Amino acid sequence: MTGRLRMAVAAAIATSLTASSLLPLVKQGAWIAQALGAVAVVAVTGELVRRLSVPRPLIGPIQLVVLVPYLLLVLVPDVAGPIPTPDAIRAYGDLLDAGGNDVQNFAPPVPSTDGIGAILVTVVAGVAVMVDVIAVTYAQAAPAGLPLLALYSVPAALAESGLGWTVFLLSGLAYITLLLAEGRERLLRWGRPLAPPGANGPRPRPWGRGGGRIGLATLAVAVAIPAVIPMTANRLVDDDTSGGSDRITTINPVVNLQNELNRPENVDLLTYVTDADDPMGMYLRIAALDNFDGNSWQPSEQALTEVSRPLPTPQGLTSDIRREVVNTTVSVEKNYRQGSLPLPYAASRVSVPGNWRYSHEGRLVLGDDGQTVSGLDYTVESLDINPTDEQLRAANAVAPDMDGYRYVPQSLREAFQPIVDEKTAGAGSMFDKAVMLQNWFTSSEFTYDTKVPKGNGASALEDFMQHKTGYCEQFASAMAVMARMVGIPSRVAVGFVPGEPIGNNTYQVGSHDAHAWPELYFVGTGWVRFEPTPARGTSPGYTETVPMPVVTSQAPTAAPTESSAAPTPAQSQACAGEACVSPTPSEAAAAGGGGGDSWLSGVLIGVGVTALAALVLAGPMLVRQRVRRRRLAALSRDFAVDSGGRDPGDAVLGAWQEVLDTARDVGIRAQESETPRQLTARLLDTVNAAPAGDAQQDAHAAAAREALPRVALAAEQVMYAPEAPQRTIGLAEDVRVVRAALLASVSGGTRFRAAVLPASAFRRPETGPLEKLRSGREPTTAPGQG
Repeated sequence: MTGRLRMAVAAAIATSLTASSLLPLVKQGAWIAQALGAVAVVAVTGELVRRLSVPRPLIGPIQLVVLVPYLLLVLVPDVAGPIPTPDAIRAYGDLLDAGGNDVQNFAPPVPSTDGIGAILVTVVAGVAVMVDVIAVTYAQAAPAGLPLLALYSVPAALAESGLGWTVFLLSGLAYITLLLAEGRERLLRWGRPLAPPGANGPRPRPWGRGGGRIGLATLAVAVAIPAVIPMTANRLVDDDTSGGSDRITTINPVVNLQNELNRPENVDLLTYVTDADDPMGMYLRIAALDNFDGNSWQPSEQALTEVSRPLPTPQGLTSDIRREVVNTTVSVEKNYRQGSLPLPYAASRVSVPGNWRYSHEGRLVLGDDGQTVSGLDYTVESLDINPTDEQLRAANAVAPDMDGYRYVPQSLREAFQPIVDEKTAGAGSMFDKAVMLQNWFTSSEFTYDTKVPKGNGASALEDFMQHKTGYCEQFASAMAVMARMVGIPSRVAVGFVPGEPIGNNTYQVGSHDAHAWPELYFVGTGWVRFEPTPARGTSPGYTETVPMPVVTSQAPTAAPTESSAAPTPAQSQACAGEACVSPTPSEAAAAGGGGGDSWLSGVLIGVGVTALAALVLAGPMLVRQRVRRRRLAALSRDFAVDSGGRDPGDAVLGAWQEVLDTARDVGIRAQESETPRQLTARLLDTVNAAPAGDAQQDAHAAAAREALPRVALAAEQVMYAPEAPQRTIGLAEDVRVVRAALLASVSGGTRFRAAVLPASAFRRPETGPLEKLRSGREPTTAPGQG
């Protein structure tokens, strides 16, 4: 086994051992085998590429390119093949996106979901490439410990009770293995240790064994010290939150809906016990998205107060609306992290431990200073609001100060208004229009499918209306937009449908119960739920009515147009008499929505990226041409007449180095022990060995047989003679002749590679044999300059 192969094996072992530090973070799964396979792919690819004498800067990118098909095949086998396709790459991106959502929603040890496994395999594969490039390609084992340290530090910081001494020992052994392999390789370059002549004693110990013992002893001490010295914590991150920060966890869970619904396994999130008369109609809310700019639904800026007991009266609810008090006890799984308390609408009292703030705008309880629901038990008293259809039908007045909840961009209004007019024709009230829209969406004309592209903006809604296929995100968004178009204030709520009953009024909620639905506002009742998504949840009882026809000539109130500025819902109303706390600038920035990109900016970005890629690809060729021009220009000076303060010996050595670099570009490497005459003989053999018959190639070969010895002789005079030659004018043309002959002696593909991707452009300047000679010789001065 060669030294370089030993280093490659050591790098793969080091990465594999360090990857074991991730095991305590994830419940058992197949990801570790896939990660080890990625490490093997990196090691094998690197060794094969290095055997082909590929320039070192290209080895890492080649390893990454080879990794892509492997990752797609093992992570998304249903859509991936030997050649990556756009569908496979898109599925891989969705899988990573789902994993990112799982990381946010679960605490270690997290369930071994496909998304989390994809993230772990990708991270380990990336670390394997970095370790292999640094330790093997560039032969620097010590800096290769940095990516290994990063791989170890993340789980060490996240594990609730630390990683334990076993994982630390494996990770330490990984680094020591890498250092010992490099040390052995360096020492073996000096040969084997020999015993003194005639010595009868024991043979000398192999070099490097002492360093290995020192490393193992140090590792043993590092493992033993924490066992005998008390430690305050085994974490890299201090979770003390006693500072009273104003940070509030901001969420927009609608972006996670599709990932939760498409998750292969239904992960348990929470259980609750309730005394509700209609438990299947009790949805749990975690977000209220009220700001629609045409691109997406976002939560508006939240004015926050302390969680009072009781909470303020629900917005718009009057005393003549029937309501029942419902008591619910919720227990959240420890691996579910969410910065918003899942609550039924409308919660009136909440008893929960931790740091929480109240948002009157969305009627939400949000975590303060990083507080989450992980592992919490809490109780909720809520109002089950049950208006009659007559009461809702009578609420046909315009709600004051609600313009922000009725805003729809003019472009979307123009596209959907004919549909809305058609589907609500003949309705006698705004409530009847809402019921007609819900009945239309739940009809057989629409299909529920979670595999459609995610999104709730204008383009996603237009696609949804064209194909009549989508999931709750599109159904809720479409009905909320159309309700605004008929003058009804609306927003999109996100949370969970009622879970699976498991007995004794207890329900289990899982990730597959994630849902979005529209909430519409009616004067005298306030916010009420509608259910336009077919085959999901239950329709409220007040919507199970036959819409009444028009009985008056009252026209619906016109909604604001795009010509006026779109007010946010938070600007539309105050906090109903409660003491409000203005959001901090960081919260306001986090709550804002984004705008769309124009086609021109996309074109400019594409042109810029293309130009940058072309410049990067052309970089080696341009650098090589510049160096060649500088060397040949130096040879054109007559140093016997005017040296310009420059060393003629350097110009000659530059000519010889140009010959060496040209040979390297066509695949001929000079050995450090070769003299100019020996290399000249080898190069001429290559030139003469080219197939005869081409007159131009024969002319190049004949000219090179005369020019190359002249360049070599001049280089030998600089290297070995007391005085360097003072005339170098003819050498420039000789170098050009030799270069033309070498290029003519190889195939067209080699010539193309030598021009576009010259190997000599990646050579470190100080590693050339002539650079080493130049660094130790005295400059030769021209006559009259000494």
